[in-house]
Amino acid sequence: MGSPAVGQDAQVVGVDIHIVLVPTPAGSVPTPLPHPFVAKVSGATVSTVKIAGKPAATKDSTTENSPKHIAMPPGVSFQSPPSDAGTVDQASSTVKVGGKGLARVGDLVTTCNDPSDQTTGAIIGPVGTVMAG
Repeated sequence: MGSPAVGQDAQVVGVDIHIVLVPTPAGSVPTPLPHPFVAKVSGATVSTVKIAGKPAATKDSTTENSPKHIAMPPGVSFQSPPSDAGTVDQASSTVKVGGKGLARVGDLVTTCNDPSDQTTGAIIGPVGTVMAG
């Protein structure tokens, strides 16, 4: 039966790990800490195909974390500033839109992480009526 297809503004959630600098009497200590990633699909969509009236999201559609990451306490700054960006990394292998797989609820999203981007996010909705395998 497949999963619900999604378009622009589809919600993405995940947990990123970023290295924050935690102050100590001996100096700053790089410490990996979790940070929430909450975004909407916002770029690299296909405007010629609409899902619930919005441009279709596909593999390689982009997202931007909002609000942007802040260093989680007890950290005070990031070792490297996060990009706050994500990219749809998984999509339908059988339904193509604009030459790319159509994105669906449950598909994975690569998000900013340290030391490199990781697939730690997923599309969670909205759940529509267009299904794609």
